[in-house]
Amino acid sequence: KNIIVSLLLILIPISSKANSLLDSIIIGERQPIEQPIKSYDPSKNSYPDPFSEDKIIFTITNENYLEFSENLLTSGQVEMFKKYPETFKMNIYKSRRSCAVPPEVLTLTKSNAILTDEGEGIEGVIGSIPFPQPSEALHHVWNHILRYRGVEISGSSPFFIIDPDGSRILGAGEAIAKNYWNPFTKNDKGLQGMLMTKVTHPPRLADASALVIESLNAYMTPRRAWVYNPGTRRVRRAPDIAYDYKPSASQGLTTTDQFDGFNGAKDRYNWKSLGSQVRIMPYNAYKFHETPMDEVLNPYHVNQEYLRYELVNVNVVSAELKKDKRHIIPKRVMYFDVDSHNMLVEETFDSNSEIMAYREFPLINFYDQPMCLSIHSATYDFDTRRYQLASVRSIDIPKIEWRLEEPHNERMFTPEGLKRFAK
Repeated sequence: KNIIVSLLLILIPISSKANSLLDSIIIGERQPIEQPIKSYDPSKNSYPDPFSEDKIIFTITNENYLEFSENLLTSGQVEMFKKYPETFKMNIYKSRRSCAVPPEVLTLTKSNAILTDEGEGIEGVIGSIPFPQPSEALHHVWNHILRYRGVEISGSSPFFIIDPDGSRILGAGEAIAKNYWNPFTKNDKGLQGMLMTKVTHPPRLADASALVIESLNAYMTPRRAWVYNPGTRRVRRAPDIAYDYKPSASQGLTTTDQFDGFNGAKDRYNWKSLGSQVRIMPYNAYKFHETPMDEVLNPYHVNQEYLRYELVNVNVVSAELKKDKRHIIPKRVMYFDVDSHNMLVEETFDSNSEIMAYREFPLINFYDQPMCLSIHSATYDFDTRRYQLASVRSIDIPKIEWRLEEPHNERMFTPEGLKRFAK
């Protein structure tokens, strides 16, 4: 059934001016893009915008954000308007529910998986959507973690740190991964996947070459990780690469368990579902993907002219630190897309419930797969006014291979294999 925002506003009143702007916007039925569009060229790292004819319906700025702040904007978005009133804005477009997954994923998706060991583990049909009928907080978290993300993966993984004066730190690297939760390969290993990353620039980031092996049960089989130090030319176990460990590549802006939105063990938080909501979220960010990075990296935040925001149905989850546990992020609020299960926004709060950072994950449908994934993670730190753009996918960057014809040799994903990969 269509969800008409004007009906929603009867139950959740906002100002009449905001109401008039939103009256005609409809979150309609899903229209997944399951095949490449005609202008797509597989030889290029370009994903032409299937909605290029869409016009901006209205723009939220410092002048009018209060009219939307109570129910449609998140706390982090409101804080962005407060911190950067002269430059931050949100261009609102028609809602386009374009996300798709390979049909094989849907074929395997019949019923909910089973959570084990207080949510640390999962048992279900491998390659499916784990919880097609989610009813609790960790269902949404697991749906995000195990959403379809390719099979045999290889590509570059650049990141940028932008200081308030506009100066930049560029990090470049490479990564390979095996994803075991997919419908195309047999998985009897009890693993989510294996990942190896290495930094190619700057070389001083010695702990940024790493191997991570992640299981489907963090309680029974905790994460295994190793790092390669180019100074000593040695590989060592790295049990601390988890939770709130901050790799030097993040420049103190993000923690290990914030990679890809959220990953790893969940035992340090009390998780709570805040229900389904309608929020303004970054979505269908094709214009940003197709724009050279030099044009989008502004001081304080990315160039908002190139981002697209839509009304989106989201499942909202909070995570509050347990009294007997430690983590440098006491509270987190996460917004997951109902259609694709991707995290679209995360907000972090200190022990006094003061917001620390706002994070965005604008997505596109990589329709040649098909699958929806973010084109970057943007972390805006309100204390330092710096931001990090990580896991960047852009027309500027070599194309990521999501399903290699030849699978990676599993013997590469060993400490000795990491040493060879990192050199």
